Amino acid sequence: MNNDDIKFLLVKYITNQASETEAKEVKHWIGLHPENELYFVELYEAWQNLLYTKPETIDTEKAYQQFLAKTITPQKQPVNLWQFAKVAAVICFFLLAALWLIYHRADAPQKGNQIVAQNGAVKKIALSDGTTIWLNAGSTIKYDAGFGKTNRTIYLEGEAFFDIGHNNNKHIPFLVNTKKYTIRDIGTKFNLKAYPNDPFFETTVVKGEVAVESNADNNAHEANRIYVKPRQVLKIFYRPEKSDSKEIIPMPNTYNEVQVSQVDSAKIDVYDGWKDDLLVFDGNTLEEIARVLERRYNVTINIDSQELRDIRYSGCFKNVPDIDKVLRLIKQNTPISYTIDGQKITITKTN
Repeated sequence: MNNDDIKFLLVKYITNQASETEAKEVKHWIGLHPENELYFVELYEAWQNLLYTKPETIDTEKAYQQFLAKTITPQKQPVNLWQFAKVAAVICFFLLAALWLIYHRADAPQKGNQIVAQNGAVKKIALSDGTTIWLNAGSTIKYDAGFGKTNRTIYLEGEAFFDIGHNNNKHIPFLVNTKKYTIRDIGTKFNLKAYPNDPFFETTVVKGEVAVESNADNNAHEANRIYVKPRQVLKIFYRPEKSDSKEIIPMPNTYNEVQVSQVDSAKIDVYDGWKDDLLVFDGNTLEEIARVLERRYNVTINIDSQELRDIRYSGCFKNVPDIDKVLRLIKQNTPISYTIDGQKITITKTN
């Protein structure tokens, strides 16, 4: 089987058009060499990026050129017209699919699943591929009806802990799409934090490895991926945006600031303890703590000065049912006072 034949089969397999025999051929080819598996993953991710690109921002010509570059290798020898026709059909299929998504995806109701953890709640979800997800307060995940069969792609807004399953799905990559970054699982357990009102993206790997790449990089490839290993934390601070528009200020690098740090196993609960009803703060500012408490206890917190917002605090809280107790404990070690009026809390500096 030549290169064009396998590319044609890969596309049919990824788009769920392959017969049972063709699917077996693809799986056999993927297992022959690690480079085959890597090529499959890259092609799969290209298709998933088309599916999850927002209709109002997609550039069809750029998407076409990007897919063309990934799929077709220029040939110097005479072209076989039959092979050319097959490859052209594949390209047309992807282009037409992208166009259909642009004009119909925004208006048509999406078939799939959406799970929301409201402020004040944490949810535990079991997926069909054996994956378990803990969804933190104020978070949402979405996945389509073909999850576990034709794809293993999740869209996350907020925070979640993933314990990845591998029930007969090792040839389908597990991808998590957030607003700015895509994460590919190469391991087992990791925490992912991407709240829309937080100025950063953060992932913590407990076991295994993940690869992270920017959704804004249209020329993303292996060199642009960041690999995060066990007990490492990747934190990416977002680039500032102009106040009068959503245009990102041009900068020489892809990211504003990237931090990768090693975490002692005894302190890993700072990042994933929330799923076990544990709040752990390790030198966090009061402003950062307030955002966590707002989601955990479904309240609104106002801190009346920047000086107070910048105060740092460390502490651990286990199974604390109400925010009043948390604030009382913080008050013992920091110069604050607070008032509670229903769901509204005001924190002031102690004179």
